[in-house]
Amino acid sequence: MIDLIENSAYAIWVRESPSIWAYTTILSLHAMGLAIVVGINTMVALRLIGYVPEIPIAKLRQLYPWMYLGFTVNAASGLSLLAANLTNDLHNWMFFVKLSMIALAMVNLEMTRMRVFDHPLVVNGTGVPAEAKRFAIASIVFWTIAIIAGRLTEYPSFVRAWFGF
Repeated sequence: MIDLIENSAYAIWVRESPSIWAYTTILSLHAMGLAIVVGINTMVALRLIGYVPEIPIAKLRQLYPWMYLGFTVNAASGLSLLAANLTNDLHNWMFFVKLSMIALAMVNLEMTRMRVFDHPLVVNGTGVPAEAKRFAIASIVFWTIAIIAGRLTEYPSFVRAWFGF
């Protein structure tokens, strides 16, 4: 199955095409999707921590569709990049750290929506639930580790030398 995916016409095109529309564009879309989902998520998290108190927290709920859009772009471009480099990624433990952190970040995103933005204090504009800061800090930590692990997937020799495996 791995060979079938990695040797598909699409994966070969992504990996080997000299066209700017192949690897370069897909990698750029991946970076843009990441910037959207993580950038907006960090802005929301910082507000939940207490920065820029003049921004009403309830209004930030309107940013969720944009975060979902960024995640969708990131997931689609990430699957394309994965198809082009499947064997190497499946043997790279940093890749699995990255995926785990993304999964945790997205679960945290949904829990924040349900337990903070749907909370009566926020809906009524009278306050913020106590757990909002925990969700915000977790979000920043998960996304930070995901980004670092994502970059380190491209440097397996460095990771082996640094971590010993």
